[in-house]
Amino acid sequence: MKGLIGFYRRLDLLQQALWFRVAASILAVAACGAFFGPLISRSYGLEAQRATLLAAVLDPALKEQHAASLRQSGTIEAGGRVYGGPGLAERVDVVLDEAGNLVAPRVFVEALLAAERPAWTPQWLLEQPGTTWLLAGVVTAWLLLIIWMRVAVPFALTVLGTGVPVAACWMLGNEQAMLAFAGIGLLTFTFVLLTRAVLIGLSPSYQPLAVAHTVIKEASRIRLSVVFIVLLLVLLPLLPLGLDPEAPLRFRIQSFISRSLGLTYFIAATMTLVLSCATVAFEIRDRQIWQLMTKPLGRLNYLIGKWLGVVSINLVILVVAGVSTFTFVQYLRAQPVAPGLGGQLDALAVRDEVLTARLGRWPDYDTLSGDQLRLRVDEMVRRDPNLAASKEMSLGVRQQLAEQLQQDYLTGQRWIPPGAARRYRFSGLEAARQHNSTLTLRYRFHILSDDEHQTFPAGFMFNDLSNTRLRRTYTPTMSHMLPVGSSLITEDGTLTVTVANLYQPAPNQRGLGAINFDEDGFELLYRVGSFEGNFFRAMLLTWIKLAFLSMLGICCATFLSFPVACLFSFTIFIAASLGPFLAFSLEEYYPTADRSNFGLVILWLFQSAVRFLAQVMVFALGAFGEHRPTQRLLEGRLIEWMSVLGGFVRLGVIWSGLALGLGYAVIRNRQLAIYSGQG
Repeated sequence: MKGLIGFYRRLDLLQQALWFRVAASILAVAACGAFFGPLISRSYGLEAQRATLLAAVLDPALKEQHAASLRQSGTIEAGGRVYGGPGLAERVDVVLDEAGNLVAPRVFVEALLAAERPAWTPQWLLEQPGTTWLLAGVVTAWLLLIIWMRVAVPFALTVLGTGVPVAACWMLGNEQAMLAFAGIGLLTFTFVLLTRAVLIGLSPSYQPLAVAHTVIKEASRIRLSVVFIVLLLVLLPLLPLGLDPEAPLRFRIQSFISRSLGLTYFIAATMTLVLSCATVAFEIRDRQIWQLMTKPLGRLNYLIGKWLGVVSINLVILVVAGVSTFTFVQYLRAQPVAPGLGGQLDALAVRDEVLTARLGRWPDYDTLSGDQLRLRVDEMVRRDPNLAASKEMSLGVRQQLAEQLQQDYLTGQRWIPPGAARRYRFSGLEAARQHNSTLTLRYRFHILSDDEHQTFPAGFMFNDLSNTRLRRTYTPTMSHMLPVGSSLITEDGTLTVTVANLYQPAPNQRGLGAINFDEDGFELLYRVGSFEGNFFRAMLLTWIKLAFLSMLGICCATFLSFPVACLFSFTIFIAASLGPFLAFSLEEYYPTADRSNFGLVILWLFQSAVRFLAQVMVFALGAFGEHRPTQRLLEGRLIEWMSVLGGFVRLGVIWSGLALGLGYAVIRNRQLAIYSGQG
C-alpha cells in the first residue's frame, strides 16, 4: 500500500513539472490534429460532392436522364464522376416514385456518398464540417485543461476505473451499457474539472468574485446540492438505455432530446432554487453573516456574489449536459434506419424536420376591408331585433361585432366541405428557393367527431400541376408531415397548395364531414439554419432562465427562512412555467354577468378576483413560460437571436434586476449584526 502511495506521489510531482505539461500539451495537440485533421479535410470533400450531387438530382432538365440511368444500371453521373452501382438498380422502386421523381433527394445523395466515407471513422463526424471542427476544439481544450490544471493522474485513474465495466459490457456485446458507463465516468470527471476551472477564474480579490468562490465551495458541502448534481451525472448517461430500438429514428432522437434536456432543466432548476435559498438563509440563521456584514463587504456586492456563484454552477452543469446530449444526438443520427421507403422518409425527417432550424409560413388569408366590415356590421344590426332596438350603440360593441365577423370570415377559409377543394397561397419563400431547402407541409385536420381511431382521405396538389397530385390519409387532431421539393417554389417566392376533401359521407351524414383546421394547423416549414446553432441558443436561453431563478431564490431568502423561501420561490417558478397555459385559459374564462341575486353577485366578485389575479400573474411572469427552447428544438424550429436577446432583457435584466433591488432593499434595512461594544 505504501508503495502505491509513493508511486502516486511521484506521478503527481511529474504532472506538476513545467516540462511535462509543455510536452504533454504538444503531444495532445498533435494527437488531435492527427485524428481530426483528415476527418475535417474529408468532411469538406464530401460536402463539395454532396452539393454537386444535390444540384444534379434537383435539376429538372436532367430528371428523365437520371431516372433512365438509375433503372438501367443503378448509377448517376454528376461532376464528371459516376455514383451508385448495380445494387441500386435492384432498389430503384424505393428511390423513384411512379412519375420518376426522387422520393427523398437528400437521403438519396447520402446513400450515394456512403461508399466515399472511410470505414474507420464514425459516419456522423463526416456529415458536417462545422460539427467536426466544434468537436475537435472541445476535445483539444478539454485535454489542455486536464494537463495544465494538473489532474492528468486523476484522469488516468478515472479512465482505468471506468474501463473495467466498459470492457465487460463490450465483451457482452451491449453497446448501450458500454456508452452509459463511459458517460458516467467522463461526465463526473468533466464536472469536477470545470468546477475547478471556474474556482480559478473566480479567485481574484474582487468582493463579488470572492463571495461567488465561496458559494461554489459551499455547494459541495450542502448535501441537497450534491444529491441533485450526482443524480444528473448518473441519470443522464443512462437515458439512452430507455430508447426503443424498434421505433423510427426520428422518434428516438426526439425522445432523447426531450428526456435529456428536460431532466437537465428540472434538476438544475430545483438545485438552483434550493441552493440560492440555502446559501443566504443558512448564513442568516446560523449568524455567519455577522462576520461578513461587520467587514468591508457591501451588501449589494454580497448579493451579486451569491448570484454569480449559483450562475457559475449552472453554467458548468449546462456545459457538461449540453456537450453530452449534443454528442449522443450526433451518434444517434448516424444509426441505420429501416429498409425501404419508410426508412428513407425516416432519415429525411431526421435531417429536415428534427435536426434542423426551420421557419414556418402560414397561408395568405383574405381579410375584410374596413368598408366591408362596416356594411356587414350594419346588416347584422338590422337583422338582430335586440341590437336594432337599442337607441345608442357604443363604439366598443361595434368593434366587438367587427372582430367577430373578421374571425368568422377567416374561419370560413379554413373549412373544406366533402368533395370540395380550396387553394392556399404561401408567400415569402425566396430564401427557401435560394438554398434549395426541403419544404415540409404540416397539417392537422379536424373532421366529424375527431375520432383518433379513424383515418380519412385527403388530396394535395401544388401550383395547379396535375403531375403533383398526392393522396394521403390522415388521423384527426394529429399532425402529419408531407415533404415538398423546393423546385416547386415560383420565382416570386410563392407556392400554391390545393387541398381536397376526399371524404364521402354516408346518406345519413348529409351536410357533415367537412375538413377544418386551426390557425396554426396548416403550415409550410423550411430550413434556415443548423441544428448546432439552434442547440447553442437553446442552452443559452435555458441558462438565462436559471439565472433568473437563482436571483429569485436569493431575494426570497433575504426576508424568509429557508423552508418558506423555498416554498415561495417554487410557487413562483411553477406559476411562471404555467403562464402560457394560464393565458390561454383566460381567453375562455369570463365572470358571470348575471347579478339578479346576492349569490350570483358573490360568484361574480369571486370570478372577477380570480381573473384579475391570473391576469397579473400572466403579465408579470408570462415571459418565463413563453420561452420553451426544448420544445422548439423537438419541432426543429428556429430559436432566433432576437428571442434570446428578448429573454435576456426581460428575464436576465428586468426581472432579475427587480429581484436584486428588492433583496437589496430588504437586507440593507435588516439588522443582521449587533456589536455590544465589549470584548
